[in-house]
Formats: sequence, C-alpha cells, structure tokens
Amino acid sequence: MMHDRASLSRRRFLTLAGGTAIAAAGAGVLSACGSSPAPTTPDGAGSAALPDYIPSELVRPDLPPTAEGVMAGYYQYPRQLVDAFGTKPGEGLGDVSILTNMFNPVPPALGGNQFWQELNNRVGANLDITMTPSADYLNKLSTTVASGDLPDIMLISARLARRADVLTRLCADLSELIGGSNAANFPFLANIPRDSWLSTAYGGGIYAIPISRAIVGTIMFARTDLIAQRGLNAAPGSYAEFVALAQGLTDARNNRWAFGSAKQVIAYVGNMLRVPNVWREEGGKFTSEMETPERREAVARVAEMYKAGLFHPDAIGGRLQLRDLLGNGTIALNAEGYAAWDILADTHKVQFGGIPAPGYDGGTPVHRSGTPSFALTAFRKTDKARLEKLLRICDWLAAPLGTSEYMFRKFGVEGRHWNWQDGVPVRTDAGNVEVKLPLEYVSDSPHILGPTDRARVDAQRAYQEKVIPNLLRNPSEGLVSETSVAKSGELTKIIDTVELDIVSGRKPISAWDEAVAQWKTAGGDQIRAEYEAALAEQK
Repeated sequence: MMHDRASLSRRRFLTLAGGTAIAAAGAGVLSACGSSPAPTTPDGAGSAALPDYIPSELVRPDLPPTAEGVMAGYYQYPRQLVDAFGTKPGEGLGDVSILTNMFNPVPPALGGNQFWQELNNRVGANLDITMTPSADYLNKLSTTVASGDLPDIMLISARLARRADVLTRLCADLSELIGGSNAANFPFLANIPRDSWLSTAYGGGIYAIPISRAIVGTIMFARTDLIAQRGLNAAPGSYAEFVALAQGLTDARNNRWAFGSAKQVIAYVGNMLRVPNVWREEGGKFTSEMETPERREAVARVAEMYKAGLFHPDAIGGRLQLRDLLGNGTIALNAEGYAAWDILADTHKVQFGGIPAPGYDGGTPVHRSGTPSFALTAFRKTDKARLEKLLRICDWLAAPLGTSEYMFRKFGVEGRHWNWQDGVPVRTDAGNVEVKLPLEYVSDSPHILGPTDRARVDAQRAYQEKVIPNLLRNPSEGLVSETSVAKSGELTKIIDTVELDIVSGRKPISAWDEAVAQWKTAGGDQIRAEYEAALAEQK
C-alpha cells in the first residue's frame, strides 16, 4: 500500500502534491441563510488532516497509477469481477435525498426504471435523486441553499459563489470520519488522487469529497498518421522545430492547415517558455501569468505563426468544429482535455497522439496541470452514524473497474442492460434508456486509461510519464477570491479579446500591455490581494 498523509497546510500539501483551483463564478446565495459571516478561505492551521492517499489494490490494473498523478491503465475489461462490499452500504438509512446535475436526457422515473430499483436494492436505501440539467444547475443549487432545506447529499458546483461559506456553515465536517488515516475505512474514497482533495478543505475541516479529474490537463493532439505520411518530426525539440512541423502540415491549396484555434496554441507555446500556471507565488506574493514577459512573448510568437498562414482562415472567429476538422484532416494539431483522446480515436478511426511541449530553445518546459476536481459532493449536517453511512454509499459508488459494483453502476444488470461482445460490455436498448442516472456526479472512481487497444493505452501512458515530471500546479489552488468569482468572465474577455486582436494582426503586440493594465484595474489586482491575504492567514 502507498500511504501519503498531509496536514491541511496548503504549503505542505502543495509540496507533496499540488493542484489546480476550481474556477468559480456565479452569484452569492447565502443572503437568505441569516447567519453571521464565516471565513471564506481555507484556514490551514486546523487540526484535521487531508485523507491519506491509498491506491486500491483490490483489482490490479495493467498499469498502476502513480502518486505524482499518472493515471492507471487497462488493456481490457476484467471478466472475473470482485465484490468490493459484503454488506449494503446504506442499510437502515431509509430515504436518502440527493441533488446533482446531469448532461444526459432524463432517465425513466423510479417506478419504471429497473436499474434504479436494483440500485436501491444493492445500496440498501431509497435514493431520491433530483437531477437538474447542467445549464440550470447553478440556479437550482443556489435556490436550494438559500431555502435552508438541504438534501442529504448535494453537488457543490464549481461556479458557486461563496462556496466556503456554504460548506462551513451548512454542510457536515467530514474530518473525523475521513481525515488522515481514517480514510482507510473508505478505501475507494482513499483511492482518489491527492490533488483532488485540496479544494475540500476549509477552516481546519474537510467539508466535501471531490468529483475527481486527472491532473494531466490539456494535451496538444496531433494527426500522427499525417505526420508520418509527410516524413515530419513528431517529437519537436524546440519552438523552431515545432514551427517546422506546423509548416510541414500546412497545405492551404488543398485546405490543410496546422491549427484551427489560437487560444490553446498560446498556452502551448507558453509551456515552452515556462509561463506560470495562472499565478506564480514567491514569498507570499502573487504574480499573474499576464504580467510576465514570457506570456507576452507567447502571444507574439503565435501572431507570427498566424501571419505565416499556419491557421485555418476562420480560426479567429472561434466557431469551427475543431474535433471534426482534426478528424477529417483539415487541421492536424489541436489542444483539448485528456478525455478527448479516446473520443477522437473512437470517432474518426485514424491515428492520434499527444505532442508534449518542448523547451523553447531545447531546455526544460513546463506542463500546466489540469483542474483536479470537476465539483464537490457535500453532506447535510446530521448525526455521525448517518453521515458515516452516507459516506459509505459514496465509497460504494467509487469502487474501481474490476468490481461488480463498478460494472453495475456503469452498465447495469448483465443480460438486461448489457452483454459481453468481444470482451467489451455493450448496452442493450433497455440499458441505453435506464442506465442514465448521473451517479458519476455523486461519487465516482478516478479516471483511468482504457480499457481499449493496448497501443493506444501505452501511448497515453507514455505521454503522461513524459509530462507529469514537468507538471506546474496553480499556487492559488484551495484559496478563495470572491473578486475572481464575481469578475472572472469580465477579466477573461479582456485577455481573450486582445489575444485575438494581436494574433490576427488587428493590433500590435504593444496592445498587450494596455490590456494587462486594464485587467489589473478591473479586478486582477484585487484578486492578487485576496489570494495573498488568504495565504497569509494560513501561516
């Protein structure tokens, strides 16, 4: 077993693991709660401990995860399933109310849904799940919180303003149950990578469990088959070699270009130049990436590539279907989140790969970490015995691949909802309709590589093993700035607009300095001050 215990001190935690902050936006929701103000930043001096990281060994993956954040890999679905639980985790709880979001169509109600009925039977409780479309979820959550009538379990949106107030005032402190070595009592929650946990810690307590995401973040995907066909270098060792690759992939006469969007190319070149991941913190002082000369240079270099004709002519408009263009070969390079690798390969049946950013002049680059949590799952305050069983249900929902619990929650009942076909579970018509409960937004196991073609899993794993050692985490992770919550959209628009103006040639690079000054005045300086004050409170 691999154990890694860390106190709530963010400095200690970031030294061990790091993480990228959940971006927050939205309106305040506690005006109806009627309670006095509470701290809005993590305390760090509390006596609790973040959960130990204990990778599950119940079912061994083909490629084990690493403590640094490399994902576990599977070449195929295990056929001999293991029962992770000998008892029903929610036995005796009765009705359990759950509020969460969803991205799929609403499934049949409990009375006409055999999957939901069997879920309740296996869990040992009546899960009353309120599912709200993602676009409407923040409003639903805000209204629920303001009413004071909270469900037993609720998804705390990444965009919820005053998130720390909601958690510390209204939600249960989980520290005694899951902090430190106590996490071993919930082995599948302890299996969640440590980066994901920092945003759950406030005021010396742990107030939620994370909906985990991998730390690897954005990948520059490439049509490796096109690179091979043209005899190009698929592993550029410098900025100049990357530009040469882009030039070799561009053939405007035949509607072929290297890129379709400037934003992610700027970030990619920024990795070559070692641009900070949103913020840089030194001696308690924060510097925005926008203020660094390297960030300015990244914009200038991408403007040069655009002028050289390496971008699709409609790239600046921002309305291109980039996945489709990459799949059909109209563009050959495009940056997206790590989950897109399988989506692209399964959809287009051509060869894709990830290209790690090289050092600008051949030195050591950085790789910006991704956001390690989609959202948080919190619990209504209740007695310890009930809270422990609610956590046990979430632990059941987080059982890993290779367990009967995993196969049921992902695919349903074998024979009714799915069948094996060539070693892969394939849903039936009933499964496609009934197995749509958004359980992954209540609790889930960490993301994995595969199960799929061995060559693809090996390529994904090799990519992560190369970039993870250069991972650059965001030092504002776990800190709360209400100005960032309120003004993130406005501030992002300032930067996005000037980037596109410069890249397209509408404005000179000097416009960057004017925009950064505007960004600072409009809220950037206030965000910096709030982060510095929050960090100082933890010392």
